[in-house]
Amino acid sequence: MGTGYRLYLPLATLVVLIVIAGCSGGYGPTLPSPDGGDGPGPGGQFCVNVVNGEGAPVDAYIHINNSAVGEVPRLQTGPDGRICFSDLEVGQYGMTTAAAGFRTDHQIVEVVSEGGSVTVVLDDPVEGTPAACPTVTFATPQLNETAGTAVVSGDVANADSTSAVILHNGQPNVVGLAADGAFSQLFFLTPGVNTFQMMVGNQICTVIAPETPLQVTWTPPAGSDFVFRVTLTWNEATSDPDLHTWSPNLAGHSSWHNKSICGGQLDVDDTEGFGPENFTATQIIPGRWRVAINSYDLDEATRYGVTVRVVTGGLASNAVSRVFGPHTFTTDDAEEYPVAAPNWWRPFDVVVTADGAVSVVTADNQVINNGAETTGVRTK
Repeated sequence: MGTGYRLYLPLATLVVLIVIAGCSGGYGPTLPSPDGGDGPGPGGQFCVNVVNGEGAPVDAYIHINNSAVGEVPRLQTGPDGRICFSDLEVGQYGMTTAAAGFRTDHQIVEVVSEGGSVTVVLDDPVEGTPAACPTVTFATPQLNETAGTAVVSGDVANADSTSAVILHNGQPNVVGLAADGAFSQLFFLTPGVNTFQMMVGNQICTVIAPETPLQVTWTPPAGSDFVFRVTLTWNEATSDPDLHTWSPNLAGHSSWHNKSICGGQLDVDDTEGFGPENFTATQIIPGRWRVAINSYDLDEATRYGVTVRVVTGGLASNAVSRVFGPHTFTTDDAEEYPVAAPNWWRPFDVVVTADGAVSVVTADNQVINNGAETTGVRTK
């Protein structure tokens, strides 16, 4: 086990053309809609509305963090349960919402240039108040060089929540906390240096730890590099969204019931937890790859948010890193077709050229029905 960290925040606060004749080789193991609130904040501001399970306002403390802007003070909403933040850079933020008598909420929000808002529902009562701010202790990350993964684990003391946020290379990911404060989360790495910090709050304060981020360096071994990787995470432990990827011309369809296709594969169907699910493109197949998220099962939740990341690997001739979401689902359909709202989300398409250049573009209007390399929808 490692060192404990505490940070107190104020309460106001090729170039070669590859002809694909088969699918062997090239890789080892595989690995914007913010939640609607009461309307956009004034002047492009981002506003937070906090209510209880009955919809009544809750006086709460809000902390928003994004590595691009450093620490953002934890601020109090007041009795109306509403507060607005100005001058926030466009991007994704980890956010904690804490109030007396409730478990602290951890989630991901997205700030866009037009402004916006989010409504946080605190409906999980908790008795008592933590004795002090959370204390985070990290274990040494467990690196799998071949798969390109790391398990980040440790313990949180003085937590009053069942979740926290880990910042991986500055991007927020919701992770679960056990009853004793233990956490363990698998992350898929990008080539080079990967950094990790935890953001966790309670009724007393919010902690960012460690002050100097943990670092995990991954140099892909021969046969384990990739063209691009799409990663899906979400913020409700019981909900089950699914990552779907179609190769160019809809020739192959990778999903939970057909993980491997020519040129790539899905690592795992994560039916509980916060993810991740990852599709890794392992060969340069030129054309438009299509990505979609299906809300397979809400389970115990009435709504949940999903975030999708895309990053290039060493087989690409350029570097791309993009994040989309969080996108909120309030319905499910156990994968009915065609791919269409509200139970599907098409965040983007990935275009790959013959020389390995990767670009992330707006999803097209292609009608996608059940078909490519599938034999029909199955029951999980």
